[in-house]
Amino acid sequence: MSLPDLTGKVAVITGASRGLGEGIAKNYLARGMKVALCARGEIPFAENDDILTANFDITDEAAVHQFAASAAAKFGSIDLWINNAGVLEPVVKARDLSAEQLRHHLDVNLFGVLYGCQAYLQHVAGRSGQGVLINISSGAAWGGYAGWAAYCMGKAAVDRLTETLALEELENGLHAYAVAPGIIDTAMQATIRASTPEVFPMVDKFHEYKNNDLFNSPDFVADHLLMLSFDEAAKPEQTVVRLPAEKA
Repeated sequence: MSLPDLTGKVAVITGASRGLGEGIAKNYLARGMKVALCARGEIPFAENDDILTANFDITDEAAVHQFAASAAAKFGSIDLWINNAGVLEPVVKARDLSAEQLRHHLDVNLFGVLYGCQAYLQHVAGRSGQGVLINISSGAAWGGYAGWAAYCMGKAAVDRLTETLALEELENGLHAYAVAPGIIDTAMQATIRASTPEVFPMVDKFHEYKNNDLFNSPDFVADHLLMLSFDEAAKPEQTVVRLPAEKA
């Protein structure tokens, strides 16, 4: 994988307190990039000239926009915005999914993503040059999974939203992608493996991933996101992208 020198490039990463978000942040800082990180939980990075942190819930629209403004004030132009924060729960059969559960889920996985998109779109439209928006999606957007009605609905909506933004904002220099990063061993995976076969019949498959260590690593995902963002030869023609498996 060949990437240009990315020293000084600025990336915003939501959900950066652990898992994939934390791994992406570590990778980008090691490359000399600057990062603005947000999460509900404690962020394992100390603020300095290259790091901005903020604690808030992405369902808070005003807080998302304030975070974007703070990142722009500290670093200037934002080159890459990654909407990574999300939840899996509830894992229940659709017949048992309450309206309240679904509303809370979509507040995070759809509206939280929308707020991040809107904040970044306003930033890109208000300056010269290009910007890259990446919404972390899932293979669950491509087909149904028993027990994951809310998650499948939310991620499918994120894919369609991203395709719409790619059409609407191209004239402003925005390149938008919805990226399914593959299976990564995060806290979400632990939740999946704790599911019962009665609710989530594919749970044994996810235990197999764990037992055979068939996960994509955060570094693998981070590198691929940079490649599709900044390597002109590697930019995909399609907006909705599924990353390959790191291990056979």
